[in-house]
Amino acid sequence: MPQGTNESDSLKKLPAVSRKYVKLIDDYLAPYQLNSSVYYYLLKLHDFGDLPQEQLVQLTGVNASNVTRGIQKLVENQYVERKENPHDRRGHLLSLTKAGHDMYEVITEALQKANRDFFAPLSPAEQITFIETINKLSQ
Repeated sequence: MPQGTNESDSLKKLPAVSRKYVKLIDDYLAPYQLNSSVYYYLLKLHDFGDLPQEQLVQLTGVNASNVTRGIQKLVENQYVERKENPHDRRGHLLSLTKAGHDMYEVITEALQKANRDFFAPLSPAEQITFIETINKLSQ
């Protein structure tokens, strides 16, 4: 580390950096009654099609109770509907509504804008280094 840089103080800034990114996403998605806690479910349902909630939990790695709350919000906002599961009568399949499908492009545009704003202080080379470093540390 460079002279005078305190590793511990720098690492303490990671949560603030994460909150800054999450706030950008939340700000771009707020007009659609979406936020950083639930948009990901719409992306997964778009990419994988109808899914049982348990499989959505596995795909996202999010706690089951958090997924339940998020899905309930998406159902209330008419982005997701529950259908009878033909393979398991005890459960339901989660399915995107037309509005949910329409949100896919809105979400991807919002994420592009959030990324643009988040990375704006960094040069292109610094952006690449940052992404490579985050990927390496998250392994």
